[in-house]
Amino acid sequence: MSTLLTKEQANMIVQKLMSDIPYNINIMNEQGYIIASGKEQRIGERHRGAERAIAQRKMVEVFRDTSLEKRGTNEPILLNGELLGVVGISGEPDEVRPFTKLVKSIVLLLVEELNEFSKKEKKLRQRTNFLNELLNANGYYSEELTTSAIEDYGMNLLRANRCILSTKQEVLRTYFPLHEIFEWHGRYITFIDAELEIAPEESEMMIISEEKMNVGQLIRDVENTFKYLYFFQQSANQPIFTTDHYFARLFDFPIEIDRQLIRKVTDIYDEYYDTLICFANNSTNVKAGAEQLHIHRNTLNYRIERIHELTQKDPRIWSDLWTLLYHFAYCFVQNFE
Repeated sequence: MSTLLTKEQANMIVQKLMSDIPYNINIMNEQGYIIASGKEQRIGERHRGAERAIAQRKMVEVFRDTSLEKRGTNEPILLNGELLGVVGISGEPDEVRPFTKLVKSIVLLLVEELNEFSKKEKKLRQRTNFLNELLNANGYYSEELTTSAIEDYGMNLLRANRCILSTKQEVLRTYFPLHEIFEWHGRYITFIDAELEIAPEESEMMIISEEKMNVGQLIRDVENTFKYLYFFQQSANQPIFTTDHYFARLFDFPIEIDRQLIRKVTDIYDEYYDTLICFANNSTNVKAGAEQLHIHRNTLNYRIERIHELTQKDPRIWSDLWTLLYHFAYCFVQNFE
């Protein structure tokens, strides 16, 4: 059976159109068997008119009922010369002919749309697989991967590259019109091995890595910096360099997570995340934190004490604060995508 026209698609078309077309609609596969019909009991039967239409590759009209055929029109569905199936509508040929052509056109439009979508999905999977290969290669590239990079995406893996991330595809297209742009976890990245030409006063958010041979590490660097900025609720409406945010590397979570603590943090995360981040961003200054949160100082002190009671970690002690932030960050990343 044609992979371009499935039974599910054919049945969807028939069910949608039967309410608007006052004749029975049949859709047959490329062997002439009914795969969708307004009369469900006919599904799976051979359709003689369809078989003739397939053999002749043109519309076949039946003007009177016989023991093998019923009145109606049967037209093959051809896409770029490939036979997808046959549309048949029962009734006087002069009456149903326009409906047959209409259904055929609808089938072709649907198949072309789904085919185009399938091509885009395949291309997206290929690009995602390519990025995953770069991540897993850890800077050691096979000849096949190096060749694919230059031929398919214009990337030279034998030179040091930078990775640039943005939430807006058009931003990267504006600044790097000749470079391949990849979608990555709902964001967009590109790679350059040339001189970077971005004015520091630009107002568009871009996260820019340093130059490295290990492209996989570049992807992790810009992604971790993006998470770092969002976790600490820092606005990013200008170019950001990963080298300016050293602690973004903690988002690789190189230190083992405390399983008891993470359970406690998970329980209070939604209620106390904003409080802890604001407290940290204001250098544990209660007055400044309370003003930013638009609450009374006593309220902020109460929340900080509750975090202490519920986790046995005191945000007012710098080592406990960093431990809490690390575990809150881990919880944040689990819900990030």
